[in-house]
Amino acid sequence: MVVSVIMVSYHTGPALWLAIDSVLEQPECKELLLVDNGNAPGDFKRLQALAAQEPRLQLLSGHGNVGFAKGCNLGAKQATGKYILLLNPDSMLPEGGLTRALVGLQSYPPSTVAGCFLAHADGSEQRGGRRALLTPENAVVESLGLHRFFKRSQRLNFHGTPMPDATHEVPAISGAFMLTTRAFYQQLRGLDESYFLHMEDMDFCYRVHQACGKIICIPDVKVIHFRSTSEVTSAFVEKHKASGFIRYLRTHFGKQHSPAFFMAMTLGIWLRYALKITLSTFDRLFTPPLAARHEIARVVLLHRLTRFVPNDNSLAGKTILVTGATGQAGLCTVAKALARGAHVIAAIHETDVTFSHPHLTWVDYGTISTIKADYIIHAAPLTLLAEVSAQFITNGMRRIITFSSAIVADLAHVTNTHEKDYLTRLQTAESDLLSITANTSCPATILRTTTVYGTGAGGELTRLADIIRRFGRIPVYGDAQGWRHPVQAVDLAEAALAILQNPKSYGKTYTLGGKQTMKCKTMIGKLFEYLGKPVRITSFPFLPSMLDALGAVYQMRYINGEMARRMNRDLVFDIKDAIDDFGYRPQGFLEGEAVL
Repeated sequence: MVVSVIMVSYHTGPALWLAIDSVLEQPECKELLLVDNGNAPGDFKRLQALAAQEPRLQLLSGHGNVGFAKGCNLGAKQATGKYILLLNPDSMLPEGGLTRALVGLQSYPPSTVAGCFLAHADGSEQRGGRRALLTPENAVVESLGLHRFFKRSQRLNFHGTPMPDATHEVPAISGAFMLTTRAFYQQLRGLDESYFLHMEDMDFCYRVHQACGKIICIPDVKVIHFRSTSEVTSAFVEKHKASGFIRYLRTHFGKQHSPAFFMAMTLGIWLRYALKITLSTFDRLFTPPLAARHEIARVVLLHRLTRFVPNDNSLAGKTILVTGATGQAGLCTVAKALARGAHVIAAIHETDVTFSHPHLTWVDYGTISTIKADYIIHAAPLTLLAEVSAQFITNGMRRIITFSSAIVADLAHVTNTHEKDYLTRLQTAESDLLSITANTSCPATILRTTTVYGTGAGGELTRLADIIRRFGRIPVYGDAQGWRHPVQAVDLAEAALAILQNPKSYGKTYTLGGKQTMKCKTMIGKLFEYLGKPVRITSFPFLPSMLDALGAVYQMRYINGEMARRMNRDLVFDIKDAIDDFGYRPQGFLEGEAVL
């Protein structure tokens, strides 16, 4: 154990836990110095709990948001390893990555800094992982796209050229992954703290060359870097990027160019900043808010639940078809089944997930009736299952487990026509499924769920968390005093897999809730606390009418007043049968590894 890994986190989100997992599994990691520049209270509490259990994790906090460069230097001052790795908190090291990185670095002089193959989630090379040193000339060529006209001009970023197979020297690398000796890092006095965010890595590379050091890229170390996971505005990022550009160019090239040149350069950089902010503003008008965050959350969850779990081959040799594979329960089921050695066929409708696994096959939902598998765990709408369940039996399937909604028990109180029609069809679908599969070799079980959360992608509580992040306030109807039984999606996946071969569950219907019950308003208040926001819950008497109007205007009938009226009705159900029959043990609200 010779490497001190330094990670600076600012409201990173779900990718942070994947990064931590990937570091702590590396045998060469002596310590992980996590510099907390600011995280949600719920995440910080979880970091403290993890640090108490894992002696290699040191949590440095209490200094506020001091920027990336100063944060890295704070970690470096506490480091004791022979080597230092600066690693972004939204990155995932590959298995054995540090071993290969050290082998590559140790074949070069001690005054060497190593980068890696920086990749997107789909495995393609990411921009900025290997690049030229920034100069005023290539900055102008790159920003204006003039390389298309000046063929001899060097591109700033090399990701458009083939990655060599062997370790090789490059002019500059990204601060997302920088490995060097602690002695050399100290010799260069670390990163320049005058840079708050961006350009500190390019400045560091420039100073490496000034010190006659070397910079290398190790392509055998492929690090997934999710990017842009922190909860900061694009204006904040672009502002610091622009000011960093200006500082870097003036510091290293100020004596080589006239004041007039730099005045024009500065004006161009700020005009570019204004243009990017304008374009990003328009882009947000046509892009669902936080959609990128939700996609990252899905991929992160799949990586974590498949890779960072104890070995379990209890489902080896079995094939499981999982429908609704991008939803909360479906996504967790895919990951948990893969972690237990199953081959999983994941059926999706529209949303693609950039995740691959040797035992995973993604298919279109429309093809499921032709698929042969041992079991199906149906997390898509139950109303779609009855029509194909007979075909599954014909195909030799041995088990059907499906998720449904516990709200069917609330049907008598529903007044909205669309909601009443949907819940009636759901009840019928449940009855039809149990009837079709009764006395066959393919028994069915129905798992009714209440308020599901925990993956950071989809679901009522994730939508409420998004509203809190964006607006800092939640409207409720009346006193919102209906009882709730929130349940983590990973607990639902565990339940589905636990009953695959459990005869006690055949032909039965279970309602699955969480460990705790609480009032709806209390539940919402805990979301504010978890996210570190002041609790601002406003009673709005016209909320049902407003939701009905929104649903009509946007022609989305699932948006209706029942969503508000239900806040004052109890949705708590007995889970004793599930506890008795298959040892169901759900987690408490926002406990464990839940993500919002």
